[in-house]
Amino acid sequence: MIHEIQAKTVLQKSKLPESSHCLNPYVGCLHNCVYCYARFMRRFTGHSEPWGSFVDVKVNTPEILAQQLKRTKVDGSVLLGSVCDAYQPIEKRYGLTRACIRQLAEHNVSFSVLTKSSLVLRDLDIIKDAGKNVSIGISLSMLDDSIRQKFEPGASSVRQRLKTLEELYKNNISTYVFIGPILPYITDVKAIVEATSPFVDAVWAESLNMRCGIREKLSEKYALCKLLVDWQTPVCDKNYWSNMAHKVEQACHQANCELIGFYKH
Repeated sequence: MIHEIQAKTVLQKSKLPESSHCLNPYVGCLHNCVYCYARFMRRFTGHSEPWGSFVDVKVNTPEILAQQLKRTKVDGSVLLGSVCDAYQPIEKRYGLTRACIRQLAEHNVSFSVLTKSSLVLRDLDIIKDAGKNVSIGISLSMLDDSIRQKFEPGASSVRQRLKTLEELYKNNISTYVFIGPILPYITDVKAIVEATSPFVDAVWAESLNMRCGIREKLSEKYALCKLLVDWQTPVCDKNYWSNMAHKVEQACHQANCELIGFYKH
């Protein structure tokens, strides 16, 4: 379900590392990732529909951004897509993300986009013009696309994402892979680093965030994939995540790839 809404502000200060501000042209996301931490946004929208089935489109985003850029000094980098995917399928229709990155580039503002979508390649012209002021990250939690279809049904395929990284890298765009969330018994961090290291400048990784009411849905998807394992015990084990962080660090070292950070929840 698509709703068009009017935003009062779109450029907001961020507490995320490496980003001074964030920008989300949409509320909600049709990628419908079962583990999505951003489902907490539903309580601010009045929606009763399941998360992943609706999107609020901030149709006046370009106009509001233009006003904010005139009066806001952005010292750091703007992250597009902190609580939505800025290149989710509805972006094909509305083009809000394209309009935003064009403005950021014209104002010489650094920005980063984190996405699961190959649609980002549509805007390669603007991204190339932004030069060193832009970095593009692709999220990957798995390399098995049959599993991806269960956990991330609306997102681009694994193959498309890998090809997207390759194309961006070939065009001298700063790229990174975001290994997250790490799903026990599914996410092979070493394999993902090996598969992406030829086309990325850096790696981020993140543990699974269980504070958003996803336990039952995750259990359903694990069972659907015939992964009859105790995935919940590792999630609650601090030692598991410390060991996982070490595995990511080792994988990056072996692949001669920079590890920027590992988020733990």
